[in-house]
Amino acid sequence: MAKMWTSNEEFDFETARDYASKLVLLGSAQRAGIFEALSEEKDIAALKSMLNADERALFIVLEALCALGYINKRLDRYIITKKARAHFIDQGKDYVGGALPHFLDIMEAWIKLPGIIRVEKPENEERDVAAFMNAMASKPDKAVEEVVNYCLKRKKNAENMLDLGGGPGKYSKAFVNRGLNAVLYDLPDTIDYVRTEFGLGNIRNLTLKKGDFTNEFVNEFAGESFDIVFMGNICHIYSEKENRKLIKHASNILNDTGMIAIEDFVRGRSPMAEMFAVNMLANTEGGNTYTEAQYREWLTDAGFRKIEVIDLADKRSQLIIAFWG
Repeated sequence: MAKMWTSNEEFDFETARDYASKLVLLGSAQRAGIFEALSEEKDIAALKSMLNADERALFIVLEALCALGYINKRLDRYIITKKARAHFIDQGKDYVGGALPHFLDIMEAWIKLPGIIRVEKPENEERDVAAFMNAMASKPDKAVEEVVNYCLKRKKNAENMLDLGGGPGKYSKAFVNRGLNAVLYDLPDTIDYVRTEFGLGNIRNLTLKKGDFTNEFVNEFAGESFDIVFMGNICHIYSEKENRKLIKHASNILNDTGMIAIEDFVRGRSPMAEMFAVNMLANTEGGNTYTEAQYREWLTDAGFRKIEVIDLADKRSQLIIAFWG
């Protein structure tokens, strides 16, 4: 999806339609548990029992996946192919299984764009926490380390940090691995999920805290202050007014020389920004992507100085750093 969003080249509509169909099929198979279930050979009867699935649906989907080369069939038994194992089971560099179920949720929202353009509001459906967290966790470790390196080069004496809306904890863990104490602050259902599913409850020097940072959260950190407040890919979820408030709240829990670090898609610098804003239109009530000038204005009005905007290695997203006091 990122490549599609960063390209303004003409594309073949028929090919694009076929790719979309394949992605929906693969994401549905992953979400239904088919690929994991077929890590060992099984027939349809065994799959039906294991997945509590419909026999006709299984046959049609399995045969289609065979035709695409993601499943092999021998007599009446099926097993995942080596290619598919790399994508959907082995969590290496080619793994996409964590992101595809979330892609289905995104596409479901995008299909409602005609109504949204005609002033209808996006439906506030119940979040699929597992899909969202696994998608966020699929971010490459190398990209996370790049951000953490920049932060610690700019704030060399940092001892602690707050990860606002940190979800699966990739950034929190990276900061902890560099010797900092970290607090991951997110919604209660998110914290409950990542505590167990991602093992975050057992990491020394990482504190998990439940709350809603869209509300006034300063009182929840009474007596605490942080060297770094990190906001990774959350500003695009909210309106300009909400981001101003969020940045101001963050300033209130930084120490006298603390640093705010914001990672996001900056309009005018990220080739993904405009298309990602459409994703926010489809999925949020006020979300958008914003320009460097807007971020600078919000930070300056909140009392920050030494504002710096850094293009990250892949050029798709930026890191905005500023100091308080």
